[in-house]
Amino acid sequence: MRVAEQARQLAGVTEVAVVMGTATGRSMLAQAAMWPAEAPAGESSDLLVAVRASSEAVAHRALACVEELLSAGRDTGAAGWVAAPPRTTASAARGGSANVALIAVPGAYAVLDAHQALSSGLHVFLFSDGVSLDDEVALKHRAHERGLLVMGPECGTAIINGVGLGFANRVRRGSIGIVGASGTGIQEVTCLIHRLGAGVSHAIGTGGRDLQAAVGGATTLQSLERLAADESTRAVLIVSKPASPAVADIVLRAAVETKKPVVACLLGYDGAVPGGVRAVTTLEEAAAAAVMLAGGAVVDLDGPAPVARGGTRGAVRGLYAGGTLCDEARRIVGGSPHDFVDFGAEEFTRGRPHPIIDPSRRNAAIVEAGDDPTVSVLLLDLILGDCAHPDPAAAVGSALAEARERAQRGGRALSVVAHVVGTDDDPQGLGRQEKTLRDLGALVCASNRRAAETARAIARDA
Repeated sequence: MRVAEQARQLAGVTEVAVVMGTATGRSMLAQAAMWPAEAPAGESSDLLVAVRASSEAVAHRALACVEELLSAGRDTGAAGWVAAPPRTTASAARGGSANVALIAVPGAYAVLDAHQALSSGLHVFLFSDGVSLDDEVALKHRAHERGLLVMGPECGTAIINGVGLGFANRVRRGSIGIVGASGTGIQEVTCLIHRLGAGVSHAIGTGGRDLQAAVGGATTLQSLERLAADESTRAVLIVSKPASPAVADIVLRAAVETKKPVVACLLGYDGAVPGGVRAVTTLEEAAAAAVMLAGGAVVDLDGPAPVARGGTRGAVRGLYAGGTLCDEARRIVGGSPHDFVDFGAEEFTRGRPHPIIDPSRRNAAIVEAGDDPTVSVLLLDLILGDCAHPDPAAAVGSALAEARERAQRGGRALSVVAHVVGTDDDPQGLGRQEKTLRDLGALVCASNRRAAETARAIARDA
């Protein structure tokens, strides 16, 4: 993913794809008109590299760049004999003391690897998408029988004993335990908890479908049991995308059984909340409530939300990398004429890097918004962390400039509102990213809730 993104930065290169030679990989390239019908069949284990460029010379330069980057990744930097890496999850488990397997291969292979991990006594962090609902249910049922957790599929984030997995941010240790059926939802609340002066004991991701009726909250219920028994956890926070009402009821009753203060942010849930659980409607409110229940004092993050003047009345276009953030913003801003796109959805990530790593597809949508006469406000999230793009604010800069220039040519003012999910301890630096966005003319808000409300106000009142 990073190799393709780096090669894509070369002048004259418009697209680079580096994918496995599976039927899915070839189909994805063919649909993008980047793989000719007469290409040799090859094997599913082949690595396919396709480049679209302004000239043949540029294309060859990009291919050479990909080869160089891939070769550099194989260079161990050590002379002499080097032990061969394990070829299966089972052999890796036999060779060390790990207790968690991180799986991020295409869904067709991820299920087999996950079963191997469970057979080896490992918890599973399953980043992969493309796993069927039936396979998810089977994996989680088997994990429960073996006293193990399956975090996922499509589990973007977890923090276990202070160690971040997937798209996690660098936050301080503390006494708030989190269970989240959403990756960027976990990232938002953990970062806000950090910025409010508190810390996280564990943040257990479950995958976005865990609270659906078919799965029954399997990993969520196991996670609540573990947090109940964890002495370092004083308060529990549950975060979820829209859930099955029946499963949400079961989860909330189980949360009461932890005998610890509980905050629940179940987006879209309007059922009865049992005593002992504090229900909230936004991620910012969830973080603040958890800090208070854990014994902390909550102060305002950054003062009042910024207000723009002189914009153009119209619609909000929300272009998001985080699905839960996108859903929260949509609920705050409202429906038509406003429009929201989650670029982290499976339809956009199949065969491509996640937008948190590679923002190119969203950047193209930002530029296109500049030509849409109905759009007056762009609403964006930027996600920091160890696995994220090294400089996401700079990466969006040229797209924002082009979108505003196109809007200006059409006689419109295009406002940009953004929220950065991260901390100053992240490699990208929260303060640096926010400053870059402000220098680009964006209004930067301290939470996703504030960004959505600001965008809504501009669109209505300009």
